[in-house]
Amino acid sequence: ALLRADDSFTPGALLKKWSNVSDFSQPEYPSGVANFMELLEQAQKLPANPPEEPIQYNGKVALITGGGAGLGRIYCLQFAKYGAKVVVNDLMDPEPVVQEIQKMGGQATGVKASAEEGEKVIEAAIKAFGRVDIIVNNAGILRDKAFNNMDDKMFQQVLDVHLRGTYKITKAAWPYMLKQKYGRIVNTTSTSGIYGNFGQANYAAAKCGILGFSRALAREGAKYNIYVNTIAPNAGTNMTRTIMPEEMVQAFKPDYVAPIVLALCSDKVPEPATGRLFETGSGWAGETRWQRSGGAQFPVDVKLEPEHVKQQWKKLLNFNDGRADNPSDPSAGTEKIMANMENRSGKKGAKGGDGDYLAKIEQAKNAKADGTDFSYTERDVILYNLGVGAKRTDLPLVFENDDRFMVLPTFGVIPTFNAVAPFSMADIVPNFSPMMLLHGEQYLEIRSFPIPTEATTTSYPKLVEVVDKGNAGLVVTGSTTKDKKSGKELFYNESTVFIRGSGGFGGAKKGGDRGAATRVYKPPQRKPDAVVEEATTEEQAAVYRLSGDRNPLHIDPEFSKVGGFKTPILHGLCSFGIAGKAVVKNFGMFRNIKVRFAGVVIPGQTLVTEMWKEGNTVIFQTKVKETGKPCIAGAGAELMDGGKTKL
Repeated sequence: ALLRADDSFTPGALLKKWSNVSDFSQPEYPSGVANFMELLEQAQKLPANPPEEPIQYNGKVALITGGGAGLGRIYCLQFAKYGAKVVVNDLMDPEPVVQEIQKMGGQATGVKASAEEGEKVIEAAIKAFGRVDIIVNNAGILRDKAFNNMDDKMFQQVLDVHLRGTYKITKAAWPYMLKQKYGRIVNTTSTSGIYGNFGQANYAAAKCGILGFSRALAREGAKYNIYVNTIAPNAGTNMTRTIMPEEMVQAFKPDYVAPIVLALCSDKVPEPATGRLFETGSGWAGETRWQRSGGAQFPVDVKLEPEHVKQQWKKLLNFNDGRADNPSDPSAGTEKIMANMENRSGKKGAKGGDGDYLAKIEQAKNAKADGTDFSYTERDVILYNLGVGAKRTDLPLVFENDDRFMVLPTFGVIPTFNAVAPFSMADIVPNFSPMMLLHGEQYLEIRSFPIPTEATTTSYPKLVEVVDKGNAGLVVTGSTTKDKKSGKELFYNESTVFIRGSGGFGGAKKGGDRGAATRVYKPPQRKPDAVVEEATTEEQAAVYRLSGDRNPLHIDPEFSKVGGFKTPILHGLCSFGIAGKAVVKNFGMFRNIKVRFAGVVIPGQTLVTEMWKEGNTVIFQTKVKETGKPCIAGAGAELMDGGKTKL
C-alpha cells in the first residue's frame, strides 16, 4: 500500500488500506531493497490520506529499545500521542525523549541500559507501570566492513546488540505477557537480512536471525494472545547516515515507518495478525513472503548423482511453470520430501517426466480395473459403527444378536479403501504429491437393501473425470462394489479430491453434471427440523482407522505436523459416518448421500448436525461446536422409502 507521506499518514490511515499491504495478486519478485526514492516521489503526488480509523493504547504500556533517537524516538512519541505509557530504553540518554512525552501530557519513564540487559529494562518497566504490553525491539548498531577485513569483535558486537538484545528483552518480558495473556511485539530486521548486502555480513546475519526468532515466537505466542511480527524499515537516522547520502537521510523520515509499527501493536490487524514480515518506508508498506520453485523429484531407489541434478537444474530454478508455492510453516519444509518417498524408478507414474495429460486422462477413463476383494463380518460392522460413535446402548449397531442388527449405510465407503485403481494419479495430473491432496467431496449410493451384515465384495474403481482448476487439479474417482458371490451391486462411490499445484495442464475447467452425485444442497432459510449433538472422543480416529483408512495423518503427531496440523485430525469419512448416522436415526434409511468436506475436526470436539426434511430428501450440515466452523456442508441424503425404516 502506498499512502501520501505527510502528517495524514497515520496508523489508522494505513489500517484502512491494510488489504493492499498484504495483497499478492500482483506480486513483485525483488532481489534487493525497494526503490524508496521513487516510492517517495510517487507518494508525494497522492492526495491527502482519508481520515484515520480511531486507534488508542489507553492503559497499555509500550517499551521501545533504542528509543532515545531516530526511529525509536518517533515510535516513543507516537505511542504516547495515542495514549500509551512509554518506557524509553537507550544506552545513551533516554531523558530528552521522556521529557518530550511529558511536555505532551503523556506518561513516560527512561531506562538507561543496553538491550542486552533485558532483565534490568523489564524490571524498570514493571516497577514504573506494573505491566508491559508492547515491545518494539529497535536498538541497533552498525560495524560495516568487507568480510575479508571483518574481525571477530566486529561480528560479535553486532550480533550481541541486535539478535541477543532482541532475545534478552523479549525473554524477560515473556513471563509477564504469558500471565496477562496479552502481548504485541514488533522486531526489527533489515533488507540486508532478507536480501544480503555488501560489507554487512555481521548485520545481515543478526537481522536474518531476528526474522527466524520472530517467526518461532509467533507460533509459540499465538495461543496466549501474544503476537510477534517483523519489519524491515527504511529511514534516515544517525545510524543510516553512515551509509546514506545526507539528502536521502533527510528525505526518508522515520515518521513514515512508525504507522505500521503502531498498527501491528493495535488489536485491529486482520487475521493472521502474527508471524508476518513487512518492508516499509516513504509512505509505503508491503508484506514479504517466501517463494519456492516446484523443484524436481528423483526416484528414491536410484543413487542420486550430481549429473542427475545438473540435468534438472533449469527445473529447479523455474518459478514460472505454475508449480511454485509460498511456504509459510515448518511442515512445508518436509512435505515435498515426504511426498517423494513413494517415487521409485520401477513404479508406474514415477515422477520426473512430462507428458500429454489429456491423452493420459482419456486412456485412464477407458482402463478397466481387475477388481479388489474385501471381506467383512459382523465384527467389522460393529467396529465401524463404534468408529462413527455408536454407544453400547445402540444395540442394533453393536450387538449381532439384536433382531434389528444392521449395517449403517455409510459403511459403503469401507470396501473401496484399498481397491486398486487402473490408473496412477501421477499419470493424469502434473506434479502429483499425496501431501497436497485434499478430500473435497463424497457421494455414496446404496444399490441393494438390506445391506448384508457379512459378505465378500469386489470393488471396481474407475476414473470419472479430471478438472483443471488452474492452480490445482480436481480428480473424481468412481467405484462400484459388488457382492462377489451373487454379482449383485451393493454400493457405488464417487470420491472427489483436490490436488494443490496439479493444475494448468489444459483440461476441462468445469466438471460434468451427474445428478445426485454432483448436487450441492442448500439449507432452507428456516429452523432445522432436527439437531443432533455428538461429542467425539479423543480416541475416535484411533478406532475409526481400524476399519481400513490407516493414513498416519490421523494417528501420528509427527506426520500430522508434516501435513500442516498441530495434532492428528479426525477422518473426514468418520465425520461423514457420524452425520449419516444422525440422518438414519431421525429420518430413516437413505438410498444415496452426498457431502462436501468443509473443515477440520480434532478428536474430542463435538459435532452438531442440523437437518431439514424437504420432500424425500434430508438436507444437512455439520459444524464443530467449539469453533462454530462447518466440517460438512452442501450435504443431502435421499430417503429410501420416505423415511419409514429408522434405526
